Amino acid sequence: MKSQYQGNDQMDPLDRKGAPFRISSVDRLPAMVQDESCRVIKQYFDHLESTLAQNHAQVDVDQLRELLTEITGFIRSEKSQLKADGYMRMLNRLTAIYAKGVQVEDDRAFTGTAANYADIMNTISQNYTGYDYSKSIALMLHYMDKLFSNREESWFDIYQHLVSMPDSIHILQMLKEQHLQEIQSWVEEGVDNLFSIWEEQLEVLQNIGEEIYQTDREILLLSKQLRMSELHSVAPNVLYLDDGRKRRTLAELRQKRKELEETRDAKLDLTALLDDNIQEFGQRLTEIRRNTQIQLVWDKSTHS
Repeated sequence: MKSQYQGNDQMDPLDRKGAPFRISSVDRLPAMVQDESCRVIKQYFDHLESTLAQNHAQVDVDQLRELLTEITGFIRSEKSQLKADGYMRMLNRLTAIYAKGVQVEDDRAFTGTAANYADIMNTISQNYTGYDYSKSIALMLHYMDKLFSNREESWFDIYQHLVSMPDSIHILQMLKEQHLQEIQSWVEEGVDNLFSIWEEQLEVLQNIGEEIYQTDREILLLSKQLRMSELHSVAPNVLYLDDGRKRRTLAELRQKRKELEETRDAKLDLTALLDDNIQEFGQRLTEIRRNTQIQLVWDKSTHS
């Protein structure tokens, strides 16, 4: 494959900078035989696996997402010419890689790219349904549950990939009939927007807190000025126009603080309600994941 572009780097659709196996342009790739495609994909997977084995604090998750997106684009194109055995090798390898993420404590890079993993599973399933996707789907459920518990909106991307996979896959039939419809009902009620609304409320609460702090400073300053004015007053019965203005301003500030507190209390109640909804749905997702795993074990034992 590489020899076809020897001496013509500018036109090489494989990106040679840093990672010579990377595909810079699927459109400019020639049609490949399966072995060539598998070699390119293997290099991607080798790099992915070695990177995921590193300390995740040092892993560039965005770059890994780019790599996985490139693989998805390559598989979707007609250039890869993959057949059943090629798809099977890919599925086995990628599922084995992401299964390791279940066992590690620091899984940031695994969860951060889990939606891309689900995208590849969905893409392949559209062309190849003759694979046992049980482990792959169990992993997708694991990462979907984990992302939701981490309050990451990409959980919904995995859900959408699951829903898009063909019904002809047995485990998907069971999952859609028993559980995904329930999740869809939650989605129709707005569960996919809970995190953004919750974060908006937290931001509003922070702004209100800052405004209350500033109002308290103004109240304290005015109160101090009025006390000093009373101490240095020539005659205790004399009223000064400036002091009158300050007293009116002080009353307005105290009213403003009261209203801010009322608004904050209402926002706290709303945030607590949103948090309860998030917790409730998160618990249900965990139950769905566990029930599906039990069902998978049961199906395997009855068919063995």
